[in-house]
Amino acid sequence: MDIPLHLKIRRIFNSGFNRFLAILFQTQAQTDLLNIKQIKTIALIRPNYRIGNIIFLTPLINEIYEQNPDIKIDLFIGSDSVGKILQPMQNIDTIVDISRKLLINPLQLYKFIKNARIKQYDVCINISSRSLSSQIVTLFINANYKLSFEDEKSWVPVTHRVKHRWLFSHASLQPLEVLDGFGIYDYKHKQELDIKLQQAELDKAKIDLSMLLDKNTIDKSLFTIAIFRNARFDKKLEDGWWINFISELHRLNNNIIIIDILSPDVPTKLNSSVLDYSNKDLRQLGAFLNACDLYISADTGPLHLATASGAKSIGLFNHTIIAAYGTLGEKNLNIDLNGLNEKEVASKVALKIRQEHKS
Repeated sequence: MDIPLHLKIRRIFNSGFNRFLAILFQTQAQTDLLNIKQIKTIALIRPNYRIGNIIFLTPLINEIYEQNPDIKIDLFIGSDSVGKILQPMQNIDTIVDISRKLLINPLQLYKFIKNARIKQYDVCINISSRSLSSQIVTLFINANYKLSFEDEKSWVPVTHRVKHRWLFSHASLQPLEVLDGFGIYDYKHKQELDIKLQQAELDKAKIDLSMLLDKNTIDKSLFTIAIFRNARFDKKLEDGWWINFISELHRLNNNIIIIDILSPDVPTKLNSSVLDYSNKDLRQLGAFLNACDLYISADTGPLHLATASGAKSIGLFNHTIIAAYGTLGEKNLNIDLNGLNEKEVASKVALKIRQEHKS
């Protein structure tokens, strides 16, 4: 992936700084196990603002609920707007927005430290053990116990560390291993992304889809396919690719209608052959993707939002590793674009559509 220079420099600095602090603050963690049945409050640390990374927390959040439904989680992330995706989940109490400029704004840092010390948590869990921002937030959280993974770049003092067993290749399932600190090795919840959409959200999305089709006098028997054209860096597929792909897909199956999902980065629809839809409420957007018959995009946040919303999804991958970032679930499909042209990809999608019609 072609990463911008400023991000490369920041990663190199953070890596070196973490190594320095790890030497400076070496601590010995306890070896006894925590008892999840005795836990009532958890601070879960993931100061990130990417939709996909936040949704990747749902397997751990849902598993904690299955193990002890009385636990309430305060989620420390990098964007409260993205955090609203998870806010209605049954065991989420509060979403705490960690400003991306916290470390360079002394006043914001002071306010955060002051507020972070007010509430006493039973356990603070940091799943990003080598993240500088995650460790700084963990440092100031007031908790009886602090739990993280073992890592040579981890320096923040914690009471419990666990070794990664690398049971899972998918990035969203790897945080489950932090539950080793509670002696939990058998997971009760299905290992999938799930933001726990409510029935009212699903019902509204069906109405939105129906109104969109009616407004454009579209036959409701057509197979509805939602697409999202944006993605970070070179994961993005250019509009020319999408035009060729959709044209070939229509040639293979003329009983489909394409709905282009718009966003601030994609403000206008692809062309006159497609419909368009947008919604700033990301949960409601996920419900809309669920209402459609199929969702297709490159590896980007909305792909994981669709999966976590129960939408039948196809992920298009040209750089990132499918095993780590692919769409989870037997009903979904991941396509490696390397060596394939638009027509070949359209053929694979057309086959998926035929299979859906038979099921």
